[in-house]
Amino acid sequence: MKLRSRLTLTLALAALVPITIAAVITMRLIAQSYRDRYAADRSATKRSLERELDGLQQGVVDAATSLAGHDSPLVQQMLLDYDKGNGHLDPVAQRKLRENSALYMRGLALDVLTITGPDDVVEVSPHYRAKVGEVDKLVRERASAKAGTAYYALETIMTGRAKETKLVAQAAQLSRDEHYTVALWVGRRVGSELIEAVRGAGGRDARILGADGKEVLVPPAGPDWAELAKDPFRMPLLGPDGKPAAFVEVAVSDSGLEKILREITMMSALLALGALGAVVLTGLLVARRTARDLDLLVEGSLAAARGDLDHRVPVRSQDEVGAVASAFNFMMEDLKTAKERLVIAERIAAWQDIARRLAHEIKNPLTPIQMAMDTLRKSWKKKHPSFDEILEESTRTVLEEADRLRKIVAEFSDFARMPKPELSRIDLNEIVRSALSLYQGSVKVDAKLAKDLPELDGDKGQLTQVLLNLVENARDAIGPRADEGRITVTTRRGEANDRVLLVVEDNGPGVPAELKDKVFAPYFTTKEGKGGTGLGLAIVHRIVSDHGGRITLSDSLDRSTRGKGARFTIELPLRSGTALLASRI
Repeated sequence: MKLRSRLTLTLALAALVPITIAAVITMRLIAQSYRDRYAADRSATKRSLERELDGLQQGVVDAATSLAGHDSPLVQQMLLDYDKGNGHLDPVAQRKLRENSALYMRGLALDVLTITGPDDVVEVSPHYRAKVGEVDKLVRERASAKAGTAYYALETIMTGRAKETKLVAQAAQLSRDEHYTVALWVGRRVGSELIEAVRGAGGRDARILGADGKEVLVPPAGPDWAELAKDPFRMPLLGPDGKPAAFVEVAVSDSGLEKILREITMMSALLALGALGAVVLTGLLVARRTARDLDLLVEGSLAAARGDLDHRVPVRSQDEVGAVASAFNFMMEDLKTAKERLVIAERIAAWQDIARRLAHEIKNPLTPIQMAMDTLRKSWKKKHPSFDEILEESTRTVLEEADRLRKIVAEFSDFARMPKPELSRIDLNEIVRSALSLYQGSVKVDAKLAKDLPELDGDKGQLTQVLLNLVENARDAIGPRADEGRITVTTRRGEANDRVLLVVEDNGPGVPAELKDKVFAPYFTTKEGKGGTGLGLAIVHRIVSDHGGRITLSDSLDRSTRGKGARFTIELPLRSGTALLASRI
């Protein structure tokens, strides 16, 4: 692991540990605070429900007491009518009683009102008229046993023509004069009003269950009861016998706690990520400052490997690293001077060699020209009888050799004026397929193309010329052994994934070891007298170099056949301008 990475990782761990501990402690404290708030909310909801029920119970008790009191016109008139009718009500009194009872029922906001006479016959029942005239001793029994207190009971109520059983808060009372006693009970429905009062501002809901705790008498106000009621509590509504007649089940949401914990977790994560980013950035800056001189030395070494001898490493300190940077700069200066001298020497030697070869190539056609002209001159002076034939033959020789000189000059000029490659993204496999299609039926060429070969920057026409030149050389090397000869063209990805390789290999006689260093020199050829100009491999080398690549010659890896063979390996970078360092091969 690099120094920069180690330093950054150390700083990141040093920051993340306290941030994590602080986040965990904060989450626990806030969670406990919200749990306490949740418990307080449940207690407050329970007290609120108790107040609502107390108010409901007190309301029915007050209504029953008001109706049964001596100042109640309804009951007092009823007792007076009993006195007049010797314990009975005449039809007129019954009709007025029932009309007035309905008015009183609405005035006192009652849902249930039942009054029985001295003989326990139901005289008043506006909520369920079918009971009028029936004997119901339960009214007097409850009035005697539960006078002045409220309880809960199920009561049948008519709504239009529909008969429904409702839970009511009920209170019963007795009213008497000197001769007769009447019993009554009143009630108010326990329903959605209570649920809405409990529900309040939200986050709370309630429903009313039957005595079995399962039957739902009044459903909750909201549709999300199942999600809300994770930890509900129940409050019993006691009936006249002291046993629960129903239950109010209340749910208080703790979604606020879960939401806050999620938000805290998210905030802690964001804080940790932010702190990590800040620490990593700080670490990178510190590490960069600490290791920048080393990075500059590495950059300088890579520049030297690329051949950029003008590169200099800035000396930013006077310590050991600064001394190494100064020594590196001195070394680059010496290398640059030595390279310039070497380049000049190589350039002189190259031009001397080219001049020698060019002189040799020009000298060869000049000799026949000189001999033809000398023969022509002597024949003319001697008035040779076959002068016309000699003239024809000599002029033909001169013209042929002059044409040969023109071709030599043209080839040299073309090589000197070779254009720079026009780069675009190309598929090397496609170039190989297109070029090898020209050799179908003429020579056996095996293609081994990589399936995952990436595209590269290159000049399609020039790389096609490279491949054709190499295949032509291989075919010439095989020569008369075409039936046994084999040429293999291979493409593959470089091991460093920064280049692609094109390999052209044959099983011909190969290139002698003493000539391998000369094959890419201009006008060097092993095909003397066979029409070779010595520019084919020089052009190949020039094109590969212009693409930023490298070409090497080695013996064939195939040892199974006669002869060593030749293996040309071309390395081309995937992107133009990328240096191909030998250490990455």
